[in-house]
Amino acid sequence: MKEVVAFMLARLGGNEKPSKEDITSILDSVGIKPDTDKLDALFADLEKLDCSVDEAIKNGMDKLAVIPSGGGGGGGGAGGDAGGATGGADKKEEEEEESESKSSSKAGGNLFGGGDTSSDEDSSD
Repeated sequence: MKEVVAFMLARLGGNEKPSKEDITSILDSVGIKPDTDKLDALFADLEKLDCSVDEAIKNGMDKLAVIPSGGGGGGGGAGGDAGGATGGADKKEEEEEESESKSSSKAGGNLFGGGDTSSDEDSSD
């Protein structure tokens, strides 16, 4: 993957047809040793292309466009009062969580605001 990224960086820099040496020098400049097998495989794949690299990227993006990438719609919710036997226990848990969040804001000393006083009132000139 790092070899592909270096190849694309060279192209972005204006080198339309980067060589293996170009990619190696880019990776060496940031202290990364390129994997020669992967570098050879990259150039072998590039030689097999029927089109330019830009066209291959565009074609790949067009193929990816048909794959749905939205949310999954989530799971179904529980119906009605499904937890009838533990109804009281759930309420206690909510109260505990609520009291923990209130106490944590006091412990933080209102670092992010939310207090009754503003920082202008607290500072004295």
